[in-house]
Amino acid sequence: MQLITADDYDDLSRRTADLVIAQLVEKPASLMVFPTGNSPRGVFRELIARVRTERIDVSKVRFVVLDEYAGIALHDRRSLTAWLQRELLVPLGIGDDRMLKFDPLGDPQDECARMEAAIAAWGGLDLAILGLGPNGHLGMNEPGTPFTELTAHVELTPETIRSNAVYWGSESDVPATGFTLGLGTLRAAHKMVLLVTGAHKADILSRVLASPATPELPASVFLRHPSAWIIADHAARGDGRGSCQQLP
Repeated sequence: MQLITADDYDDLSRRTADLVIAQLVEKPASLMVFPTGNSPRGVFRELIARVRTERIDVSKVRFVVLDEYAGIALHDRRSLTAWLQRELLVPLGIGDDRMLKFDPLGDPQDECARMEAAIAAWGGLDLAILGLGPNGHLGMNEPGTPFTELTAHVELTPETIRSNAVYWGSESDVPATGFTLGLGTLRAAHKMVLLVTGAHKADILSRVLASPATPELPASVFLRHPSAWIIADHAARGDGRGSCQQLP
């Protein structure tokens, strides 16, 4: 696993976009996962700009939605699928035919099985880009989730609900359950990238890097992956600028 310390958020976004574009060049029909939230917004802007200016072929790339709140309507303002479409997929010209997404009103067991089967039918994940949650969660995989867990219907922890409330107005506006690709599903990706930005993520990132790989810190699954990058800006690392470090 490589630990990359970016100079700042813009540098983090560029470095991540470089990895995505390299994957597109290597395999135009790649199956990718991206997170929502604030961390990837710079990556989205960089990708959209570079696809347009460098004429990068995105006509075959496909995407899987990482997670979605359960029990909401498809057009709900809190839909994470709609967020990803608005911020990235629509500007890139990616239609529904090249997306795998959850039905938030679907039967939980059937919906999870459907997503797993669809990912397998599309050849498995090539690249999974993820954000680091305040308690170490990835997607909606909360602390204690087994590394072997597949796509699941889950309950959000109070800490995750508090952190998500910033997007929707209040804790009461955050749905209590959701669907998420599991840690076992994500770690089967050929490549994984973890984005970490801001001083408020410094403590949890240091805990992940200092710990053995443990389900109590879901992001520590990166420590066991054979082809993974953790890209953190200087604010999140606080101990170097523009560095790249190979970790065991």
